Amino acid sequence: MAAQAARPVVPVRTVDVTGSRCPMTFVRVKVALDGLAPGEVLELVLLEGEQMQDVPKNLKDEGHRVLAVVRKGPKYHLLVRKGEP
Repeated sequence: MAAQAARPVVPVRTVDVTGSRCPMTFVRVKVALDGLAPGEVLELVLLEGEQMQDVPKNLKDEGHRVLAVVRKGPKYHLLVRKGEP
């Protein structure tokens, strides 16, 4: 029996927070996640530095799961699966 290929993860929405500053960065992320059902995937676009240091940690602390992190030039694209409430 052949192994099935993994399905690509397709985000429901993409939110670019590169122009936001703390604390508005995570406020924008939370608002975006509030619009998703548990298990749905959000793509976040972040900058290196404070955003990449804080946002993934805050997501994990709130019960969400970072599925992937890809660097594209100066920006990072994170795929985040919304956790259960």
